[in-house]
Amino acid sequence: MNYNFKPFLFLIFIIYLLSISNTYAQGKKQVILSEVEEYKLNHTSFQKDTVYINLINELAWELVYSNYDSVSSLSHKAIKLSKVINYKRGQAKAHIALAFSSTITSNQTKVSHEHIDKAIKLSKEVAADSTLLSAYNVKAMMQMHAGNHENAYKIYQEALEFSKNKKDLLSEIKLNTNLATLFLLLGDTKEAVPYYENSLKLSEALNKKHWIGVIKSNLGYLNVKNKNFDKALEFLDQSIVIFKEQEKEEWLSFAYITKGELYLEKKNPKEALKYFELSEESHKKLQDQIRKADLLSGKAKSYLQLRDYTSAEDLALKGLKIAEKQKYQAGIATLSEILYLINKKKNNTPLALNYYENFKTITDSTALKDKKNALLMLKAKTSFKLEQEELKKETNTALAQQKTYIIFSLFAVFLAVLISFYVYKNNKLIQKLNNQLEQKATTLEESKQKLTYANETQEKLFSIISHDLRSPINALMNLLLLIKNGDIKPDDFLNFVPKLYNDVDAMSFTLNNLLNWSKSQMNGFVNKPEKLNVHTSVNDSIYLLQENANQKNITVKNNIPEAAQVFCDRNQFNLIIRNLLNNSIKFTPTGGEIILDATLKNKHWQVTIQDNGVGMSPEVKNKLFKPDSSLQSAYGTNKEKGTGLGLLLCKEMVENNGGVIGVATKEGEGTTFYFTVPVGE
Repeated sequence: MNYNFKPFLFLIFIIYLLSISNTYAQGKKQVILSEVEEYKLNHTSFQKDTVYINLINELAWELVYSNYDSVSSLSHKAIKLSKVINYKRGQAKAHIALAFSSTITSNQTKVSHEHIDKAIKLSKEVAADSTLLSAYNVKAMMQMHAGNHENAYKIYQEALEFSKNKKDLLSEIKLNTNLATLFLLLGDTKEAVPYYENSLKLSEALNKKHWIGVIKSNLGYLNVKNKNFDKALEFLDQSIVIFKEQEKEEWLSFAYITKGELYLEKKNPKEALKYFELSEESHKKLQDQIRKADLLSGKAKSYLQLRDYTSAEDLALKGLKIAEKQKYQAGIATLSEILYLINKKKNNTPLALNYYENFKTITDSTALKDKKNALLMLKAKTSFKLEQEELKKETNTALAQQKTYIIFSLFAVFLAVLISFYVYKNNKLIQKLNNQLEQKATTLEESKQKLTYANETQEKLFSIISHDLRSPINALMNLLLLIKNGDIKPDDFLNFVPKLYNDVDAMSFTLNNLLNWSKSQMNGFVNKPEKLNVHTSVNDSIYLLQENANQKNITVKNNIPEAAQVFCDRNQFNLIIRNLLNNSIKFTPTGGEIILDATLKNKHWQVTIQDNGVGMSPEVKNKLFKPDSSLQSAYGTNKEKGTGLGLLLCKEMVENNGGVIGVATKEGEGTTFYFTVPVGE
């Protein structure tokens, strides 16, 4: 019994095309909703803010598989707000969400194509490369949905070349996989394999677990198709582990379906039925009716192999009804074949022949269409290859012209050097003038650099004041206004006192860092080294931050030897300790522990601040202590805010006192900051 397994491939193609990972994640949706409400509460002009628009678009993406009406409402709102402030990237993202969701939920219309064309136009206008690649992905998917495989291939190849030029490795992963899927859909497994292998290689190099799972599930499907069952099981089991870890329900559903089909091929219907039911459980919160039809088809085939014709017929009829409603021809053909076999077993010849005729009509039409598409793909590949060769010729011609220009330019430079040398030898006055001009040019360049640096410093200062100090001050003013207007009673005001204390404390800490950093940028640190006791100084810093630790029930232990003496600037040493300790409190969850210790190494005391907090990824760790990332601070475990200046200050002050600073961390397992200070002799 030969069942048509091709319908499942379309699921791979549709789900994979987003430029970001679009999954149904109820928890993430709630987080975004909370962020939207918090942003509205803290920003009076939020409707004219790109951050608010981005949050709306992000929320829409979380619903593309589950609620088209909500996606439509949110996206149109984002478009409207983006137009008011001429935020074209925000408009483009909203148009992409509308086009994708309408296709995935089978609501695609002429308007859907207009949305994706607008997204491409807007992305190009503002050079939003990542958004443009997302739009190309979705447009190619829509071309596939309409049966225009030739156009889809051209779009993918153009987008792949674009991503390579931009060195966008993540987009290369997606586009290689999409091209592989396109060939697999047309039955060309040989052409598909190299694209999948390229995708897997890039995914493993970037350690992108989600994409590794996606590609391995696709390779599992490919090996089922080629009846390499052992290899298929290996790929599918590996992908299932990844999808369970990351809670990727739509991909988990697909992997289970593929595994169910594998066991059907191996004539093990009981095992197949188990995986179809697991897929059905993962699929409950999705609106993909095409996959629903495929699930019912798989279960019906399982019961047919088990000779439970009643259950098989009931499931097949339900699936056929959905497939016909969605105009899903491949699904109609597969389910018609199942119903033909069932009625044949039940000796209901007239009805069996009716289903067989339906199955045969669609499969013959599909086979003819597949041949036509294969020819069109061959034409597209040949055309694209010729275009690339023509482009290569044009490029070589341009390079040859440039080479000629370079030769003439070098010759001209050579003549200029000869003339300059002659003038130099025969006219000392010109030499003197040239030297003076060079000195002035150098002076001007130095002045320009100083001015640029001053402007950058000013911009950083204004950014901090605007984002990290204005918000809590505005919140405090609003609260006082409520009291003044009688909207809340003085007794109720006491409930806000802890939060006000935290906000004022945070502002004080930020201002202290800001003033010290500004001073270092303008005049540099002035050291006044002296001999001081490390244990005592650390105790003073712990006392200052003890209230912050108590609020999160964090234990802070000072294990530094009481005999530890160092020679450095007292104020700078205390500021280093307070910044690093405050950082540990910020990223340590409630009930955590922080331990401060010190060891003697090469005439230096190495001080360590160890916590059992959230830790850092390698990407975040590599950005620490760099001036260009000094303002990219993350939120703490209780949403504590910061400017990111603290670590930059620590680095400058440690090095100013003759030491070095570093960090050891692992995501989810805590962080240890360490720095060295000369021994006090």
